[in-house]
Amino acid sequence: MSIPNVSIGMPVYNGEKYLRNALDSLLSQTFVDFELIISDNASTDSTEAICREYAVRDQRISYVRQPTNIGAASNFKFVLDEARGEYFMWAACDDTRSPDFVERNYKFLSENPEYVASTSPNGFEGRSLDKQYLVDFALDGEIFERFIRFFDYCWVSHGIFYSLVRTNVLQGCEYIGKSFTAADWAIILYLAKQGRLNRSKEGWTIFGTKGISSGPNALNAFRNIPIERVLPLFRITKITLDLIKHFPARHRGSIIFALGKVNCRAARIQLTLVLRKCFGLVMPG
Repeated sequence: MSIPNVSIGMPVYNGEKYLRNALDSLLSQTFVDFELIISDNASTDSTEAICREYAVRDQRISYVRQPTNIGAASNFKFVLDEARGEYFMWAACDDTRSPDFVERNYKFLSENPEYVASTSPNGFEGRSLDKQYLVDFALDGEIFERFIRFFDYCWVSHGIFYSLVRTNVLQGCEYIGKSFTAADWAIILYLAKQGRLNRSKEGWTIFGTKGISSGPNALNAFRNIPIERVLPLFRITKITLDLIKHFPARHRGSIIFALGKVNCRAARIQLTLVLRKCFGLVMPG
């Protein structure tokens, strides 16, 4: 088979409610030279049937069903490892994109080699497109500015994570496949250190909000070491400090200050959850 220019990886688990819309939005892209790699993480609903139905209809789809659930992080890594295209992007099973999303961002990257990723403005489900407040920040300044800007917008960084990325750059990220709180932030910061990340003015993505990472308990869902009960962003803090260790001292200081503010917000969120549970007000999700 010929090698496509773009690989799209869709890790999915029990996505029957939204899967058809997500697949339709990908298969209707104006840019057609792509492969769609679906890794079904041993779903127990009708996800398998839907994926096989679409795979029969479109030969660009490669469907793999994992025999057992390998975990979300490993599933994200699996689809990336299978990618053959020069460019890659993850696509969640509850997200939809404008028909020109891939075309716009592919064109930008092919014309701007100093950029490692490109995406479009994004919103979140629950409102019609004309009533969306679209997130449109980019990480396209100098490396220090990219890190500072990321922490200004890290809580709404979904669009950057689901960018179209140069595959060889993304495959060099050691944090992919590891499960910890804010692992997606670590991947974005890694990319920001490798080069600039664009936000095109055209196109859009609407993200679903039913996943664990979008819920109120996201900080607890990926906690796997005791210290994160007190410092929920402990791992991403260590990773950030490692990424900036060769930055000038004044730049490190500014980034550490920004990181401290983000940690304080995360601690407040976690404390609020604890207090609500203590008083029997368990938050949904």
